[in-house]
Amino acid sequence: MRQKGQQTHTISEGRATCYACFRPHTHCVCGYLQPFKAHTNLLLLQHPNEWRKYYSTAKLVKDSILNAELWRGVTFSPEKLRAATTAYDTYLLYPGTDAVDCEDVALSSSSRIIVIDGTWDEAQKIVYRNPVLHSVRRISFTKPILSTYRIRRPPKGGYLSTVESIAHLLTLNAVISGCAHMIPTYEGLFALFNEMVNRQLKHMGREAEMRV
Repeated sequence: MRQKGQQTHTISEGRATCYACFRPHTHCVCGYLQPFKAHTNLLLLQHPNEWRKYYSTAKLVKDSILNAELWRGVTFSPEKLRAATTAYDTYLLYPGTDAVDCEDVALSSSSRIIVIDGTWDEAQKIVYRNPVLHSVRRISFTKPILSTYRIRRPPKGGYLSTVESIAHLLTLNAVISGCAHMIPTYEGLFALFNEMVNRQLKHMGREAEMRV
């Protein structure tokens, strides 16, 4: 009998793929982190190119954070998006001169952070094609943050994966929001991400040895 909070997944015999996270069985991290509820709600807008990538970290977020919702597309219904932004005290995690630092605003269960999941060009396209997002207040990071994603080099410094962005946001924001007790839980997202990276690097090493 499956216990509450555990992930269910099926392994295909052909490719040995986990259809919960869409990663090879050897890369599967389902169940690595006990799902939890963050002190603020999250809405991920995922570019369609991302969802089949086994290294897409939005899947890690969706499976780990109970109050995270994921929409997939490039252009979303204005009515649906407007309703989503007005139902909560909403911020868009996106850089800008008018963006408030994540350590300077208190977030709670009545707030929501919209996060764009995609490459930088894909994220720009989603924001540009959805005018509703243009009027949403932005939240970002003032302190420089380096990614620990070692599988491939980011195009520029300061680029973060989706799960890293959210983990840093929640961790840095926890104190001003009165949720410092949640920091150890949020740090579990970093451990989950690093486990995914380590498994992929180990797999890539084996493949390299096979080609020698």
